[in-house]
Amino acid sequence: MCGRFILKSAWSEIYDMFNLILPEDVKRNVPARYNIAPTTDVLYVIEQEGARHLAQGRWWLVPHWAKDLQNKYPMFNARSEEAHAKPSFRHALKYGRCLIPADGYYEWTTNESDKKKDPHVLHLPDFKPFAFAGLSAYNATLDIHSCSILTAPAVDEIKSIHHRMPVILKPSAFDAWLDQKTGVDEARGLLSEHLDSELISYRVDRVVGNARAMGPHLIDPAEEEIGTLF
Repeated sequence: MCGRFILKSAWSEIYDMFNLILPEDVKRNVPARYNIAPTTDVLYVIEQEGARHLAQGRWWLVPHWAKDLQNKYPMFNARSEEAHAKPSFRHALKYGRCLIPADGYYEWTTNESDKKKDPHVLHLPDFKPFAFAGLSAYNATLDIHSCSILTAPAVDEIKSIHHRMPVILKPSAFDAWLDQKTGVDEARGLLSEHLDSELISYRVDRVVGNARAMGPHLIDPAEEEIGTLF
């Protein structure tokens, strides 16, 4: 799963990655965020009338048919192997595929000595920015835009940290993923074109577990990690 992520890269790197061309997208001033949590607003890229467009919405999908904001069932992640069959996600998989920019995310393991949760940050080398495969929706009744991150069974490289992983799409799959002419079956096949095997990780301080914690210190290695190779 993915319950917290990071977006700290310079905006110029992000719009270059997505080939954004609209003036309002290119010239954005986007502050670094080191502890993005569900239900907060995030940026995502969609395709409209053949052009990529930057949207913003709640990171917790609100289906187009929902009558209210429910918090009983977590909707910030969608299982890629089930989304096509789930009423909450199947419309978004067909019509609302999106890309969610990030350059790292957190997962937790249980510490054997005190049984508490230790957070780990996972990222590409040099914290290179990437894109989660996502689903988006617009609910006209509530006038709310929203999105969810697709997950899959973890690759061997990160199974020791978590048995699930967010799908980090290869840039070569961006066009087909966003294109609404791409059928659902083909889109599902694109989810195997990911960068998750390239992720590296290290442990960080437990303070990141507080959703109100902010700042670049959150991705500093935990004291026990300093001086080791990750």
